[in-house]
Amino acid sequence: MVWARTKLLIWDYIFEPAKDVKLGMSTKAAESYYKKINELIRTIFNVPDAYVQEKSYDWERGEDSSKFEVEWEVNKILDRYSYLAIEVELKGFASKAGDGKVSVRIKPRLITEYPQDTVWQQSILYEMLRRMWHKLYYHKKRMEYLNFGKEVITSFESSIKHYSETVNQ
Repeated sequence: MVWARTKLLIWDYIFEPAKDVKLGMSTKAAESYYKKINELIRTIFNVPDAYVQEKSYDWERGEDSSKFEVEWEVNKILDRYSYLAIEVELKGFASKAGDGKVSVRIKPRLITEYPQDTVWQQSILYEMLRRMWHKLYYHKKRMEYLNFGKEVITSFESSIKHYSETVNQ
């Protein structure tokens, strides 16, 4: 991530034309998904705790059921200019009997940032050179990052499905 006041952003969704991946599951242990997804975020994306932000946490416990909604934002830094920004949302409910439903929404994006702070960075010559460098060299790297993002998100998705199968056995 570039630390600049003014930035040029190039923003791509990992899966086009779909912007997010949604999983819905009926399960016996809905509340256990919070810990498992939290663990999977750190192991599969291989990011330190500082790059995982729990944006919202809402857990309501009633007499015979509980309802929860949690959102995370994960930033996986790839190089000086690009990073994966992944939003993970977990919603669900569980009854005292043990059965419940869980839905997981994953919204992955590849973001590239170029600083635009100085007069030189805002000049037309700099913009032409940056654009030429981007087209000739960096575009290939961004496509590699896009494929990497697809692999990581697919692995995360299949790990959640596998966990759901093991919980429901």
